[in-house]
Amino acid sequence: MSEKQRSAELPVVWVLLVCAVSLVYANVEEDEAVCTPQHVHIAYGDALDRMVIVWATRGNCTTLLEFGTSPWQLDQHAAGTSVEFWEQNFRGLHIIHLVELTDLAASATYFYRPISNNIGKGPFYFKTPRTDLGWSPEFLVFGDLGVHTQTIPTLVEEALKGEYTALLHIGDLAYNLKDGDGLIGDQFMQLIEPVAAYLPYMTAPGNHEIDSDTFTHYAHRFSMPQSPWPMSVNKLWYSFDVGPVHFVSYSSEVFFTLEGSLVQKQFDWLVADLKKANAQRNERPWVIAFGHRPMYCSANDGDDCTKNDSLVRTGLEDVFYHFGVDIVLQGHEHNYERLYPVYKGVVVATNYTNPPAPVQIISGAAGSKHGIDRFQPPPQPDWSAVRVDNTSLNSYGRLHVINSTHVYWEQRSIFDGAVLDELWIVQHRHGRFQLDDLPHNVSQEIGQNLVTYGGVSGFLDEEDSEQNKEELVNSDKSRRIAIGVSFAVLFTMLVVVAVVTKACRRKQYTTVRRWEAMDLDYGKKLFTAGKDEDDDLEKDFEIDMGNGNLQSRKLLSVLNNK
Repeated sequence: MSEKQRSAELPVVWVLLVCAVSLVYANVEEDEAVCTPQHVHIAYGDALDRMVIVWATRGNCTTLLEFGTSPWQLDQHAAGTSVEFWEQNFRGLHIIHLVELTDLAASATYFYRPISNNIGKGPFYFKTPRTDLGWSPEFLVFGDLGVHTQTIPTLVEEALKGEYTALLHIGDLAYNLKDGDGLIGDQFMQLIEPVAAYLPYMTAPGNHEIDSDTFTHYAHRFSMPQSPWPMSVNKLWYSFDVGPVHFVSYSSEVFFTLEGSLVQKQFDWLVADLKKANAQRNERPWVIAFGHRPMYCSANDGDDCTKNDSLVRTGLEDVFYHFGVDIVLQGHEHNYERLYPVYKGVVVATNYTNPPAPVQIISGAAGSKHGIDRFQPPPQPDWSAVRVDNTSLNSYGRLHVINSTHVYWEQRSIFDGAVLDELWIVQHRHGRFQLDDLPHNVSQEIGQNLVTYGGVSGFLDEEDSEQNKEELVNSDKSRRIAIGVSFAVLFTMLVVVAVVTKACRRKQYTTVRRWEAMDLDYGKKLFTAGKDEDDDLEKDFEIDMGNGNLQSRKLLSVLNNK
């Protein structure tokens, strides 16, 4: 080949080389765009030594996690699984990845990087909880948090302090995860990542997650303990233990969805879970439940919680009272309200020292596009201790479990960190609440409300033995017998009173008149007693009213004509 020919082919080689490099870079850029992990967040697994990491990618990429106890030495690897998610999510990231880490050391800090197609993000980190009970976990609590909020930057600042154990989001995420065919959900998950990638993000479903009774975005984007993944509408409730607290996350939405059997399924699960928790109250004394819609509220919007026949109240109040749930955290109402201990609409205490019923708190003002829900005009219900509407927008709660007897709560605004409300709950008597422990007038008022509004003051659960059930039946029989005897005695007394009264009247009056009807007409009889003292009172004689000459008939005619 001549030098001239070689020189002519050289540019062609360079062009081919440049094209090849460009293709490589294009593929890398495409992989980065398609496979970069996004929306990273974590949650507790089924035990304290497990942590679940979830992220999303645009394309169908691999699922791998690097992790370790040093950010410079992520020498451990864990594979995971992924699912495609298209339902009501045509424009959102539709590949969701999940990795569960197991056998983690207690009270240890782990660093991790989610990786898809060799493209990683991070490192992020989390700290596992202590396994002993003698420590004081602290939680960030909020409900009704949307993409329009101003609260998330403050939550990020709080999380970076390293003081908190987990996040509790009590329903209504993003407003709405499905909107924009999933784009609003993507935006929200990106906003919450700086918090949720570092602290376990424990959630409960709200009405804005229903998605035509499918809960599809909530079920795919999140993974919670004791539930398969993607989560099923048949199991959107769970529990977990942290330090001295047993947490119960329930779904208030079972009362408002088409699948009516979910009410009984959740109820049965609650009874079994709380029964098990009560068996461990000496070791883990606090039981705290959180769910979206409240049982009581004084908002001026006609929501379920404003009604005496509230579905949520009817479905949950008895089980929470019966098993001695200490605190119930709720959202839905876009304001802040704290209740006195209340049962069946009756205030059972006006302080929080050894409260004889659950303490209910509504913290639904983290920030949504709907703004604030106003309260009903005065008078304020007697069970409503504190309520804040205007200044509560963009606020959140802080729950600090100090020890086995003391819990500190405060509602804090993001503006200047103003404390809107604070509360100490002191409980030395953890366990089931009992009507017998209440003053007589209080329990009597509860009984009256049961008659007025319906419901029951307790129920039998699986914990009750056959002997207890038999005793209950025998007690019911005894009550029936007592009621029967009482009625018999009352009837006898009425008969005696009637006889005595009649005898007295016979002695008092010499003449008694009785008319069969007021509209007297011919053919009717006027009965009168004999006028002579010797006559027998029982031998009444009849005066024929057809005889107009009788004085009695003439008198009646005059009266009728007036």
